[in-house]
Amino acid sequence: MKKPKIKIIYENNNEVVIDKPAGIMTHPDGRKDEYTLADWLKDYSKTKFKKKSWEEILANVGDEEREGVVHRLDTGTTGVMVFALNKKAFTFLKNQFQYHTIKKVYHVLVVGHVKNDTGIIDAAISRSRADFRRKNTKDIFTYDGQGDVRGKERSAVTRYKVLARLKNKKGTPFSFVECYPETGRTHQIRVHLRSIRHSILGDDLYGVGEIEREKIQKEFKTKLTRPFLHAYSITLKVLDDNNKSIEKTFFAKEHTDMIKVLEELK
Repeated sequence: MKKPKIKIIYENNNEVVIDKPAGIMTHPDGRKDEYTLADWLKDYSKTKFKKKSWEEILANVGDEEREGVVHRLDTGTTGVMVFALNKKAFTFLKNQFQYHTIKKVYHVLVVGHVKNDTGIIDAAISRSRADFRRKNTKDIFTYDGQGDVRGKERSAVTRYKVLARLKNKKGTPFSFVECYPETGRTHQIRVHLRSIRHSILGDDLYGVGEIEREKIQKEFKTKLTRPFLHAYSITLKVLDDNNKSIEKTFFAKEHTDMIKVLEELK
């Protein structure tokens, strides 16, 4: 399995914070046999603590095959991620995610000009009837008023602010948006932005149709190989090496492909 180079933003004996690259899963999904960030964490822990086996460090630190993983980012998403290196840190971090006390900021490029400078998307998220891979918000104009949703609805809230309204050389409009998810549902930002008719640029699962996607790609020199969604910062409490709780904010600059697209849109 190919092992990508992972940039470490912060580390101590309780946690490690990284800048996640695109193209790597957070943990195994049971369908693909590939190297994940959960695997990287096992390798990292052995080296850091000079142990022969990762089990000596991470055994029972969370769920099996997800040891040390307290939250996740989609495969194509880049940016700040936090991992626990022991049970105490795992519980400490997990509780913050569970009770939504963590502040997360994402940067995203979307298709079209978002009308309002700021806004709140308050829309419950369910599974899609049509595609098992997707989540959805209820649209009363589909499926005879039932919407393309099934199963339990989970509340989800995303605040956003438009940082810039841009156009490429062909005049096609795009917006650079900052998002502040107040909940942490799977695919939340992708689903919510699609629900207001502003799909993320490069998002095959929730994006525009294939014909429109190919048209947009021809207007860019940079390859649109992933959703341009980036975890820009996270503010939370960590345990230092003395097990003292301290609040920190970690940042990660947008990755090269996103920067190139933004430069094209200038």
